[in-house]
Amino acid sequence: MEYDLKITGGTIVDGTGADRYQGDVGIKDGVVVALGDASGDAAKVIDATGKIVSPGFVDTHTHYDAQILWDRMLTISPWHGVTTIVMGNCGFGVAPTRPEHRETIMRTLEKVEGMSMDALEAGLGRDWPFETFPEYLDAIEKQGSA
Repeated sequence: MEYDLKITGGTIVDGTGADRYQGDVGIKDGVVVALGDASGDAAKVIDATGKIVSPGFVDTHTHYDAQILWDRMLTISPWHGVTTIVMGNCGFGVAPTRPEHRETIMRTLEKVEGMSMDALEAGLGRDWPFETFPEYLDAIEKQGSA
């Protein structure tokens, strides 16, 4: 088989609870199609000898509700192998919020999350482009979040 990308010689930790093992990963059209033995050529090869190869991690507890509005890549998560996040499940977020409650929300974020008011105001501004939850989702989509 020919792959778009082949990662060779890595220590594979597949997330199933099985023991780690040495092997290759073959990727075609953005999909993992071979795991362990990826015999065949590839357009690009990455030598992962001495490195761990694993699927992207899912972070089910984040506090990115405000941060996604000024850090569209949620930068710190991909640095740690996270490819999928869940947000809005902690019982506190920036939407829905009426304009008269925005300062209270920012003051709470300042205390609970340790974010400075200056950072929050720079990121969210005073005129948030949303009030309802659907408008919040539209604002995230409009800015082109990852």
